Amino acid sequence: MANNRSLLAGLVVGGIVGGAAVLFSAPTSGKELRGQLKSNCGKLEETVQKLKNDGSSLTEQIVTTAKEGIEVVKEVSGELQNSIKTWREEIKPHQQDLQKELAEIEEKIKQLEKNLQK
Repeated sequence: MANNRSLLAGLVVGGIVGGAAVLFSAPTSGKELRGQLKSNCGKLEETVQKLKNDGSSLTEQIVTTAKEGIEVVKEVSGELQNSIKTWREEIKPHQQDLQKELAEIEEKIKQLEKNLQK
């Protein structure tokens, strides 16, 4: 029981000494501290409002840029499809010529194989 009272007394005395140490070592008085807190609170509110406004304008810019990007992608995609279509039409006659030449080469190879077998 005596140990509990000693512990309790030690805690109370320690709390009082700690509180006094904090009061004596504080750089400003309570009024000054409250004034600084109010001032900083106002600055914080201004900063939060500015961040909110900046965030809104950033959101608008992102939306605008995304819309413009979609339009550019559509244009480029359409132009690319037209270019591919034109390219395919341009190579079609050459493709047919190449297929004919390949067929002739295959035929000549077959004739050579027959001649070699004789």
